[in-house]
Amino acid sequence: MSVKKVNDSHIGGILVVNQSGLPIEFKYTDPVIPTQLQKILYGKSLVTYLHTEIIGKLLLKKLENKPSIVLVDDLELIQVGERVYFASQYASSMPENDHLEPDECVIPLHGQNAVRIVSGKRIEDNEIEELKKIAQDLDILEPFQRLQKALEYVCAS
Repeated sequence: MSVKKVNDSHIGGILVVNQSGLPIEFKYTDPVIPTQLQKILYGKSLVTYLHTEIIGKLLLKKLENKPSIVLVDDLELIQVGERVYFASQYASSMPENDHLEPDECVIPLHGQNAVRIVSGKRIEDNEIEELKKIAQDLDILEPFQRLQKALEYVCAS
């Protein structure tokens, strides 16, 4: 799942893929343009409110094929539901030497790359194993690139 601000509007999309990375379902929201009154009332919390409460939760609700794990590319989006994880490229070449919090883990990918996963709560061992199993067959960051292009296409249409 990804939610982006494009000019003055906010748009979100979710791409459900199978173990091979083939798309099963794609949902997106219409662009949301906050009113001036909303900007005044919500202040600095407007973007978080729009991205999590309005767009993110709506996308999860609209899904017909409920995934066991939802990966997001914005840390704030982990608030939208259970088993929602923030995924990002892991920068360290020696993850075993880094201190990780109970709500994060590092999943190795093919080659030298790794993905940092963050949850809003302690990540249990069975969740880590499930994430590792998914990462064996799939570059779990790659679908975000497709999702970004799809959202850009929707905005341009």
